[in-house]
Formats: sequence, structure tokens, C-alpha cells
Amino acid sequence: MKFKVHNDKTDYELTEAQLHDLDIIDTPNGYHILHNNKGYAVEIVSQEGKNITLLLNGRTHKLEISDEYDLLVEKMGLSVVADQKLSSVKAPMPGLILDIHVEPGQEIVEGDSLLILEAMKMENVIKASGVGVVKSIEAAKGDAVEKNQVLIEME
Repeated sequence: MKFKVHNDKTDYELTEAQLHDLDIIDTPNGYHILHNNKGYAVEIVSQEGKNITLLLNGRTHKLEISDEYDLLVEKMGLSVVADQKLSSVKAPMPGLILDIHVEPGQEIVEGDSLLILEAMKMENVIKASGVGVVKSIEAAKGDAVEKNQVLIEME
């Protein structure tokens, strides 16, 4: 299995065999790694998923680790979908606008609640499917809207 480690300046590719060749010892403060007759004191400062901040011989390093599957997704260009930018928000069905949770100029990220649309006696929270800044709101509270009608313009 292959791994890619990325920091601010460089990408390093490692194989599972290379990782097994490292002499790693648990210590009370983290780890001690011996590689090519040189010692490294390593402490994990924080970890969020595959993003790790290490203290390596007293210096802070932020690393992003990618495994074979991450590399394949990146190679296929599928990782671009994660940062999708919105151009507009349309009504998914006909209904009545009950409430609007955003205003022009507001920055939104994926998952933010934009508005509440009542359809077939049910309240539906319409959430952002990407990132953007609200340019204008094309519907008002109490408006009846049709399917695919633009509700919010983004920039």
C-alpha cells in the first residue's frame, strides 16, 4: 500500500514496507523514531481525520496523509466535488416560503440552513449544497413558489 504525506512545502511518497522499516519506540511524550542512524522525537499535537500536527524535534509540522484510495479519488478528479461553489438555489418542489435564514452578503458553507419551504403540509429545510456568498434573495416570506424557481442568487 502507498501513502502520500503532504506538508506546506513538499510531498513524500511512502510504501507500507518503508513504514515498517522505521524503528519506532513509544515514549511518555510520544514516539522516538530512528531512521538512517538519526533520531527523531515525535509528539502528536493534534489530529483531525487525516490531518495531523506533529512536533518533530521541537519544530511544528502540519501534515495531510493520503492513502491509496485518496490518491485514486484525486487522480480521477472526484475530489473537486468537495468544494462545489453554488450559483443559485432553486425550489426543489412547489410550495410556500415559511422563513428565510440568510441575507445578502452572508457567506454560506455546505449544510447551512437557507430557508424553510412548506410543501404538502410538510416543512422542508433547504440547505446549501456548496459554498458561496448570498448575492440576492429572489423570494420573500409567504411567497408561493414553483418547482425550479430561483430562490437565492449566489456570487
